[in-house]
Amino acid sequence: MERPRFSEETILSVSKTTLANGRSTFAALSDFGVTEETLNTFEAKIQSAEALPFETQNRIELRGLTGHKDEELDACHLWGRKLRLRLQMAFGRGSSQAGSFPSKEFKNAENSENTMMSVMKVLIDLADKYKIELAGFGQTPEILAEGNECLNQLKEADASQENKKDNKKQSTQERYQQFKVLYDTIIRINRVGRLVFENDPVHLALFESKWPKA
Repeated sequence: MERPRFSEETILSVSKTTLANGRSTFAALSDFGVTEETLNTFEAKIQSAEALPFETQNRIELRGLTGHKDEELDACHLWGRKLRLRLQMAFGRGSSQAGSFPSKEFKNAENSENTMMSVMKVLIDLADKYKIELAGFGQTPEILAEGNECLNQLKEADASQENKKDNKKQSTQERYQQFKVLYDTIIRINRVGRLVFENDPVHLALFESKWPKA
């Protein structure tokens, strides 16, 4: 669903004006279906729209989750760099063991959480495979466990961000729908009002367009 034609603030303001005008004349409008019940429903929908959280808050929360994910990505990258150095120190830079470190994939993973999650599994396996040799170069069981924790934290951060994206998309569509209902109701009430009061200039003015001109 597309974004409403007018801002939410404008739609809410015009909705309240239209509601007030409708209530003051609903006896005349009721022949065309604009009843007191119609106006009560309209008022409830206005209040519901006003109670929606600000879109800016959703964006702030999403940015926070993105920042947290980036921190976990950096933690994985740092852990991998330390493993690469330990492999080189333990076996020599030109050794097959040091060469088993997936340098190209690791570089590509620096800014990609999906790639990093795949690469981290390989790195953790390497760290475990050579844990005896690497122990002499500072890799403790705690550091090995830290690799698993880094990976798990990255997975959780990524899942939280993706869930927030999905929820934001859904809430945005629901938000647009609510304001579309308000907009459509305004159009309906004003259309009826203009017909009913076409020969009454004073009341007719109540139902002329209140939308800002481009």
